Parts: sequence; structure tokens; C-alpha cells
Amino acid sequence: MYKCKFVLILFFITFPFFSYSNESTTGIIKERMEKFQESKNLMRAINKNLSDSNFNVITQSAEMLNKWASEMHEFFPKGSEASSSNKSQASDDIWSDPEGFKKAIKTFENASAKLIKISKNKNVDDIASSFREVAASCKGCHQKFRN
Repeated sequence: MYKCKFVLILFFITFPFFSYSNESTTGIIKERMEKFQESKNLMRAINKNLSDSNFNVITQSAEMLNKWASEMHEFFPKGSEASSSNKSQASDDIWSDPEGFKKAIKTFENASAKLIKISKNKNVDDIASSFREVAASCKGCHQKFRN
């Protein structure tokens, strides 16, 4: 139970800056914001279901996060940077350091793939540890590539 509380604390430290909804935003930026909102919801689902030991939901959520990781780069085309006309929080570093951004996405993809594998073993402590790695990969990317 202690580790589950730690995950919950880590989650709320890592994800309070999610606020992607904006009606004036359109196109790829809006789609990207919706994908990040979905990612936030999946992280919450994993966290909640760790406490409940609902391994099926954890695995399914991790699979969806992994899918998002594999397609994320497509949602950051040149020209979708933050501007006064949209609510994008994407840092210019995404386009000035594309290799660094790809590496950060790959870290998230690898962490979510590991979570899928570990969740199938149904060991809450191992899943919590792996979940912290996923959360850390999100936080690390946001620190560098998000305004």
C-alpha cells in the first residue's frame, strides 16, 4: 500500500500541469492536446487500478500509452509551435532539437512497453515501480520540451 501512495504522490507531482482543452485551438494542435488529455486519463486509470489490483485495466492502459508513444512524433509537424493564436505549450526545442525530442519519446515508448510486460506478471510492487518510470519519462520530456 505504501508504494501505491508513493505512485499517487508522484503522479500528482508530475501531472498537475496538464490543461490541454481550449475551444479556439484547431487542427493538429487540438488533436495533440486531446491525445495528451487521453494520456493523462490513462495515467490516472493506471494509478487508480494499482490500488484495486485491476491488472487488465493497467495492461490495457499501458498498451494505449505505448500506442500514443509510437505515433506522438506525427502530432508535432513543423509549424505547430506555440503562438499567440493557439494554446500549444510545445517548446521550440522540439524543432530545434529533433533528435533529443525523438529520444525523449523513445524513452516514454520503452517505459510504457516495459509496463505492459510487467503488468502481465500481476505484481503490484513491480508494476508501481514501472509506472513510476513511465511517469518520470513524461516529466522529463515535459521539462525540456514543454513551455
